[in-house]
Amino acid sequence: MYTHNANVSVRQIKILFILQMFNMSMLILPRIAGKMAGHDGYLLPILAFAFGAVYVWSIVSLLERFPGEGLDTIAPKVVTKVLGMILIGVYIIKIIIGAGLEVRMFAEMVSQVLLPKTPLPVIILILLFAVHYLIKSGLEASGRMAEIVAYFVFVPFAFVLAMVAVKTDYKQLMPFGTANPEGVIRGAYFVSMTFMPLEFMLIIGNLVSKPYKLKSVGLYAIGVISILEVILIGFTFTGVGMVTATKQIWPVLTLMQSIQLPGSFVENQEIFMMAWWILSVYMYISGAMYVASLTMSRLAHFNRQNVTVMPLIPIVFFISMIPGSLSESYSYLVNFNSKWGLSFLLIIPLVLLLIAKVSGKGGEKNG
Repeated sequence: MYTHNANVSVRQIKILFILQMFNMSMLILPRIAGKMAGHDGYLLPILAFAFGAVYVWSIVSLLERFPGEGLDTIAPKVVTKVLGMILIGVYIIKIIIGAGLEVRMFAEMVSQVLLPKTPLPVIILILLFAVHYLIKSGLEASGRMAEIVAYFVFVPFAFVLAMVAVKTDYKQLMPFGTANPEGVIRGAYFVSMTFMPLEFMLIIGNLVSKPYKLKSVGLYAIGVISILEVILIGFTFTGVGMVTATKQIWPVLTLMQSIQLPGSFVENQEIFMMAWWILSVYMYISGAMYVASLTMSRLAHFNRQNVTVMPLIPIVFFISMIPGSLSESYSYLVNFNSKWGLSFLLIIPLVLLLIAKVSGKGGEKNG
């Protein structure tokens, strides 16, 4: 592996997206699903997959019309240079804000479970500097690490789910079909926000070794995550109860705290069970900061892509410290994702695609 190598294989990008989608939102997902659809909440990821497929189509269709390019070069071509730069600036700001809120929720979870006496700023800074260490070596470094991290994330996760499956009360999923259709649609939209890392594809899509497979990469990633979400929400409902899940910010954490490992001599067993989420969130924050840094470097025409990584750390840190409490952090994250999540997953790519087709830009003419 060469330092600053900005290439990634199809297998690596699949794993990267899966890990990045398996972030802090998964811990609060049963709460949202229960509030939106009641006992039918575990079915929301199935409908959310349909939303995700539309996101994949809109992003990949735009990239396929401009082969080898990313949003940083496509937007100025399609909507003039000034408007294009504004769009790219909004894209960077959105990713940075999302990363900051995700970091804060991560720090709150670590403080609650692992390090109750450690100040939040210390936890946040440690994570951000660890992220800097990874992404300064380029996308290939993240891809290779993802291949290793996947085993430490999903093997323990499967073990924990197996323990829950044996002891859980499946009657908690009843009654069926009681959800309001409007609530189901809204709930599916909220669940589809776990596919947010797909927007990274707008910048790193042209760095994949086989760009023509981007559509299958996106569908594969959201398919795997949708299945995991159905299982996770279902087991949380059956393990702690749907009503309890809607009253707690971390219902999945409550589920894991209820599991007793046989013969364990460690009091806080959930520490071992939460280890995979730390790694997964680390991969998400790394991806967000890498994409923001890479976009800024391209705009400034820097030769080295990691020049802008360090300046992003204090910005993300400042954003993460804005919420005053855990409840505020949760509210900020959910509201931000619901209001702005669709912008670069569907709206902006679709608008740019339509304008490009009407004006005859891209495609065979400019390919």
